[in-house]
Amino acid sequence: MPITASVLQVKHRIKEITKIEENRQQLFYNLVTLKDDTEQLDYVLWQPHTNLELSVYPLSENRRFVIVAKSQNREDDPIIVKETQSVDHLRNKIARRWGISPPTNITLLRLGHQMEDGYPLSDYLICKGVEIDVLVHNA
Repeated sequence: MPITASVLQVKHRIKEITKIEENRQQLFYNLVTLKDDTEQLDYVLWQPHTNLELSVYPLSENRRFVIVAKSQNREDDPIIVKETQSVDHLRNKIARRWGISPPTNITLLRLGHQMEDGYPLSDYLICKGVEIDVLVHNA
């Protein structure tokens, strides 16, 4: 991002990468909330190794939505999930649908990062329409 980027421009870029709507995103710098109407982040971003923290507001009513499981050897598979479900729940669901046993033969990736059991899908910024890469390992 250019140092002249606004908070809304940063949120738009986050949406391009993660598909999380801007109104569900909250950005922080040094524990201070960055307001959407902040025009420029140059006072923040000019420093080397600066990190912004992203918090995502949960969907209301724990709604279900469709994500896409992708694998090199299969057609894209739409799967209905809730963001509060766990990674292991999703792994087991895919294993049942694809006839893979045991489910531990599956590795799930989101944005190039391996998803770990025990965490909710929301920890991996799972939202409507995102793609999950599924790697199937031979036993």
